[in-house]
Amino acid sequence: MSSSRNVYQDHADKLTWVANTLGQYKVTVAEAIFNTSFIVNFIVGKLIHVFSQEEEIYNYYNNKGNIFNQLFVKKGWAWTTLVVVVFYGIHVQKSPANRGKVVSGAFLRWLAATAWWVLFTQWCFGLPLMDKVFLWTGGKCASIPSEKVAALRGAASGSLSRQFYLVGPNYESTAVSSYLCRRLKGSWEGGHDPSGHVFLLVHASLYLFHETKPFWPGWVDFVNSIRLFANDQTLTIAVRAKRLLTNVAHLPVLSLLSLWSFMLLVTNMYFHSLAEKLVGLIFGYLGVAAVYYAPRYIAKKDVPKKDV
Repeated sequence: MSSSRNVYQDHADKLTWVANTLGQYKVTVAEAIFNTSFIVNFIVGKLIHVFSQEEEIYNYYNNKGNIFNQLFVKKGWAWTTLVVVVFYGIHVQKSPANRGKVVSGAFLRWLAATAWWVLFTQWCFGLPLMDKVFLWTGGKCASIPSEKVAALRGAASGSLSRQFYLVGPNYESTAVSSYLCRRLKGSWEGGHDPSGHVFLLVHASLYLFHETKPFWPGWVDFVNSIRLFANDQTLTIAVRAKRLLTNVAHLPVLSLLSLWSFMLLVTNMYFHSLAEKLVGLIFGYLGVAAVYYAPRYIAKKDVPKKDV
């Protein structure tokens, strides 16, 4: 019996050492596990791709027109924002103390996270960062039909129209965005193309996790809350679903995190090179590191004691 107790104590001591070591770097155990889950996802996706049979590799999910990609991932930041709004709507209703401080802090962090998403995927004093990386590494928009350029020149300013040059029967450009290249029916070729999907899914997941983690009640309370509102047989399914949505704030968060994790696995299995996904992963980490971890170092704050 004492032998078993010693083994358990050794394990407990090791876990305590890990927690204390992470604490020196202003990171909790839960944060470390979640942060590294994307690397695990990255590795698992690659292994599945390598060892799966060809008919299993090429299926509905690697078709960019699949409903999950079109309805959710392409509108990923909008869904992430909606879930955060729902979360805080439920939270401040159930816990009105310091409502103004909670909401204003949440808004500022959302603004910072959104700014990073915009800079990487939409606009960064011109082209977004992901397109700048592609073009700086030798990329271009190639095989643009002549009629598309002619139409653009008729509708756009002279400075934009001068960004295209004729190569054979078609045009090329090293100055347009990936979005405009797709609109012009061109081909995005040559450079290092950071994965926008990986960036979005990692950035959105990290943001959701870190934004809602301080209010996490623990798995026992979370499951009990679901049972309380879902198992009342005197109510209709629709009413029970509404009560769940309006009372268990973390339910929509966990649901979206699960979807983002699955879509990230699909992306890691089917799309982009390893290097392109790795760059998307790194940029996904950077924004959240600036919003949630940098302030801890600047203010020299300890990490929260409540971790799970």
